[in-house]
Amino acid sequence: MYRRSPRALALAVGIALALAARGGLPVAAAPSGFVVGGEQIADAATYDAAKKEGRLVLYSTYDSSAMKPIVDRFQADSGLPVDVIRLTSQPMFERVTAEFAAHKLAADYVDTTDITLTTQLAAKGVFRGFAVPGFGAIEPVLRDGEGKWYSVIRSVMVIGVNTAVMKPSDVPSTWSDLLDAKWKGKLGLASIDAGGTAYSLYFFLRQRFGAGYWQKLAAQQARIVPTASPVVTDLARGETSVAVDPLSLMVAGAATGAPIKIITPPEGVPSFSISGGITSTAPHPHAAELWMDWITSKHGAAAIGATGAYGILRGEPTPSVSGVTLPPEDKIYNIRVADYERARDAYTTEWHQLFGNR
Repeated sequence: MYRRSPRALALAVGIALALAARGGLPVAAAPSGFVVGGEQIADAATYDAAKKEGRLVLYSTYDSSAMKPIVDRFQADSGLPVDVIRLTSQPMFERVTAEFAAHKLAADYVDTTDITLTTQLAAKGVFRGFAVPGFGAIEPVLRDGEGKWYSVIRSVMVIGVNTAVMKPSDVPSTWSDLLDAKWKGKLGLASIDAGGTAYSLYFFLRQRFGAGYWQKLAAQQARIVPTASPVVTDLARGETSVAVDPLSLMVAGAATGAPIKIITPPEGVPSFSISGGITSTAPHPHAAELWMDWITSKHGAAAIGATGAYGILRGEPTPSVSGVTLPPEDKIYNIRVADYERARDAYTTEWHQLFGNR
């Protein structure tokens, strides 16, 4: 595993805090390293080297509306310009694989919403091991044993309803409510082929409620679209009455003025992780280290939480966004990599047999 330099001295941190208390910038001066709100994010050597590199390039699959405020916060904290290339997981995997094979990978950091694709990239040598602060305290299910990838952002799937076409008494509150006959032909879902977002939903429903749930859900004749984004678009237009989609997309849809109400069922909600790491060919390796230190820190977790997702750290405040407070950690369903890989092909085949090739 890659080893990093020692952390800044306590005296330097104290100086940084004193400067902040006098109204200075949240980022400490170079001798103190990278300090935000009193939290030591990175040592002086890493911070200085990152600033000299002058840029960070992220290849990310997280929804742009949610990723932008996170990146904006990092840029404000670090003073480091960031370029973001955004694709969905399968096209991202194909681009990264092609660029890496041609020795032209331009990314410092890469992630996907499909953990199996992330682990495949790691197996190809795309990522290098890197130990972030507190590496040993991060749950093994949320990181690679050698630090090649981390589940840096954990978003969740939620139920959304269009209140303009639904009576208040009909609003569903549980996952089982989606099977009510009144929603036949009025339910919106993404195909299981849409990536880690949709797969996490179907995996959760199958594990939590059994194979019979899938059969009953298929009988609802849902409006199924190839990717997640059109699901909330159809809901906002009233083309569906109820739908399941990532929280970030539901929030973005409601922000446009659409009559969307968001529901987090008491049985729990499935989480899909945005898992990524530093590339082994990073043009700006220290900038990538700074990003990983920040995104896995308490300050990074707060920025992630403000978008309605969970960071990698346990014990942080429950996220809240647009008036929606998410469930506590014990109600979040995280899929283990081994379980994901074991069931993926069989579940995908079964899904297509039940729901059709849509």
